[in-house]
Amino acid sequence: MRNAKQQLIGWALIGFVAVLTLCAGGLIVLKVMPPREQSRIMLRLPAPVRQAVSNLLFPHPDNVPPPSEPVKNVSLLLTPAATRPPTLLPTVTPLAPSPVPAIDSTDIPPTKPAPTVAVPAQDPIAIPTIHAPGPKQAARSTPAAPEGIDVLLTGAKQEYQLWNNCGPATLSMNLGFHGWQGSQVDAAKFLKPDQEDKNVSPYQMVEYARSVGYNAIERVNGTPELVKDLLRVGVPLLIEKGFEPEDDLGWMGHYELIVGFNDLKQEFIAMDSYLGPYQSVPYAEYDQYWRQFNRTYLAIYPNDKAEQVTALLGNQLDDATMWAGSLATAQQEAAANPNDAFAWFNLGTSYVGLQDWPNAAAAYDHARQLGLPWRMTWYQFGWFEAYLRTGRYEDVLALADTTIKVATNIEEMFYYKGLALKALGNYDAARSQFELALKHNSNFEPARQALALQ
Repeated sequence: MRNAKQQLIGWALIGFVAVLTLCAGGLIVLKVMPPREQSRIMLRLPAPVRQAVSNLLFPHPDNVPPPSEPVKNVSLLLTPAATRPPTLLPTVTPLAPSPVPAIDSTDIPPTKPAPTVAVPAQDPIAIPTIHAPGPKQAARSTPAAPEGIDVLLTGAKQEYQLWNNCGPATLSMNLGFHGWQGSQVDAAKFLKPDQEDKNVSPYQMVEYARSVGYNAIERVNGTPELVKDLLRVGVPLLIEKGFEPEDDLGWMGHYELIVGFNDLKQEFIAMDSYLGPYQSVPYAEYDQYWRQFNRTYLAIYPNDKAEQVTALLGNQLDDATMWAGSLATAQQEAAANPNDAFAWFNLGTSYVGLQDWPNAAAAYDHARQLGLPWRMTWYQFGWFEAYLRTGRYEDVLALADTTIKVATNIEEMFYYKGLALKALGNYDAARSQFELALKHNSNFEPARQALALQ
């Protein structure tokens, strides 16, 4: 009997080792696969298994690494008069967003006005239905209610995003609304030549929209009222927001094209490259996620809308006014909820916009202490600017290296790492980082300029 038990235990151990060997072999094979194939296989796994495999293959911190310096007197950041002399480092070349264009430019050919549908609140309208490309999208899709729509812009054609292609897909829908004949593939050739690039920044989309013949501006601190006003004159808004598409994937950035609103149902209506067309976005949820990107929006429009857009944006076209308003909003939200990491992050970004680098760095430090999602470094880069300008190069390197470990195709990480290394006197290493940035995006002009200054 003992021999039989020993044999049974022996065979069980052999079986267990064999299973472990197969699993380890599978993980190794999956690890060396191209990222797109990895994703295709991972999405077929049950959620708990997918999460476990993801943690084994791509370990990442739950939050952004904490700052190297403790935050003192953080409450002073909530006082408008609290300022400290900025520490400017002339050797640093900041990555600045594209300037606001001349709204009344005459060098852009006029385009055909896009259709606007304004309906009385009591009249339901037929919202087109487009089937989602997969069960996950279909499960999350929440089409807008047809009853009570105030304004609906119907000229955008739905494009479901290709791999890592949220930005180009949403921009393509926006441009297509105004008559552009291209697709997300065309936009991606400029915006992200490397399909594994995890981020397309708003200023890059502004640059591309202008290159194909449209007025385009990027602003922050938007309001629901402004969104509605622009929709009323036939201008959809492309917004950047937080996104949690699946429970096991965690927080990430996303773009949506807002094409309508419904005060009766208290919802905006969005063209979403992941979820589908004419999606319901409840007002409360809309602002919850929009504010995670400082309520950033892009207005893209033809010449015949320029006068109306100028009038509606008013003093928000002035950078100093816009950033002062953004600062006030972030201060109010941080004071109302001192544990709100996104409010403190927006506070840092607003101080960057006002070129108050020490206060910006302190606000970012506090946001990091409170805990920011680990993907935050993929999308917003004001903190790199603040740390560079205050001589905190180790913080720049820590944030960049932590990101590169799990996302090796974001050109901004190599650019900012290169700037920090250059400031530390390691010029050869800096050059290699700038070259890596251009390898991943040959259109990334800041890295090209940095190389030229070497």
